[in-house]
Amino acid sequence: MGSNLTTADTANGVAGAHDLAWKALSLLFSPTEVALAELGADADAAIDAATAKNAAEMAAVPTDRQGRGSWDGAMDERLRRLAAKVLPTASAEAATAWRDAMVEALSDLPAMIALTAAKKAIHKPFRFVGEVEPAIREIAEAMIERRHVRAAALQRMRDAIKRAANPAPALPAPEITAAGIRAMKPEMRALGLRAGFITQAEVDAALGYDDSQAEAA
Repeated sequence: MGSNLTTADTANGVAGAHDLAWKALSLLFSPTEVALAELGADADAAIDAATAKNAAEMAAVPTDRQGRGSWDGAMDERLRRLAAKVLPTASAEAATAWRDAMVEALSDLPAMIALTAAKKAIHKPFRFVGEVEPAIREIAEAMIERRHVRAAALQRMRDAIKRAANPAPALPAPEITAAGIRAMKPEMRALGLRAGFITQAEVDAALGYDDSQAEAA
């Protein structure tokens, strides 16, 4: 019973993280106020989930026996379809040798991206078998670039939401004294009046004080 509950909780957690990731990604290029309103208290968790998803899609081909075997099998299945397209008259031995060589050649790409690129390549026209690997790599490079852009955008979203949720306190307006007003050049006083930093009453008081001092002297 306890094991079943644990499994269910794990599945629910994975599904929840998946939903949060897609929600963050759907708001990736939205205005900050829109993203913050949509994500609310889940903002950090959603961005974490999206970042983890992005990183997982860039993970290398597994090096352990079981993981590498599974990836090799998945890639071989995709290459079978390509072989049927570009090597329709090849013998079974020749087609197998080509697939084995391609599996090894493409293993330097991120695992998921390599599989997806090989699957998408079926829609490209090929004149020669030597065009297959460059085509798969071209598709993969575009996918990798999109994930680099996504990673940078997720970090910008995180920073922008953090700033919006925790705005910096406003700095107090600088105090302008009567002596400071008297020390200003007339054009600076006029600029201060137009900008609202000082009032005409403050200028009159400051200059009037200066005049009275001059008369007393």
